[in-house]
Amino acid sequence: MRDENFCIGELLVRTADGDETAFAQIHQHYWNEIYALALAFLKSPAIAEDIIQEVFIKLWLKRTQLTDIQEFTPYLMVMVRNEIISHLRKDATRQKQLQQYISGAAATQELPAASIAETTAVIHSALAQLPPKQQQIFAMSREQGLSHEAIAAQTGLSKKTVANTITIALNAIRTYLHRNGYLYWTGIPLLLRAFLIF
Repeated sequence: MRDENFCIGELLVRTADGDETAFAQIHQHYWNEIYALALAFLKSPAIAEDIIQEVFIKLWLKRTQLTDIQEFTPYLMVMVRNEIISHLRKDATRQKQLQQYISGAAATQELPAASIAETTAVIHSALAQLPPKQQQIFAMSREQGLSHEAIAAQTGLSKKTVANTITIALNAIRTYLHRNGYLYWTGIPLLLRAFLIF
C-alpha cells in the first residue's frame, strides 16, 4: 500500500508538470473503479463512459493543482460523484424542457445557418491539430457513434487505451479553442458540448 501511494504521488507530480504519459497511467489505474461506480448509478455504459471522460478532462485542466491534494483517491471519487449528480440534474432539466417543447410551452431558438457553419469549421480545425491516430479514434467515437468496446475491437487497442485516447483528444481540442479564444464566441459552447460530449 505504501509503494502504491508513492507511485500515485509521483504520477501526480509529473502530471502537474504536463506529463501526458503520467496522466495516462493515472487514467488506467483508476478507470475500472470509477467507471463501475458511474455505471452503478447511471445504468448506461455509454453515459458512464462520457461521465468518466468528463472527470478526467476536468482533472487534466486543473492538473497544476494536483500536488496540493493530500488524498487523491477520495478526491477523485468526489469528482465522480459530483459529475454524476450534475448529469442527473441536467437530464431531469432536459426532460422537463422536452416536455415543455412538446406541449408548446417553450419556443425553439436556433443559431443562424452561417453561424453554425462557421463554428463547425472552427471545431474541425481543432480536430485537424490532433495526431492521425487520435483523429481516427475520435471520429469513430463522435462521428460514427461507436462505443469504446467497438472501437477497441476494430483497432486492436484495449478499451482503456481507447478511453484514454479520447480523453486526451478532448483535452487537446478544448485547449486549442481556449488558446484561440473561440470558446467565447456566441454559439460555440453549445455546439462544442453537443459535438464533443454527448
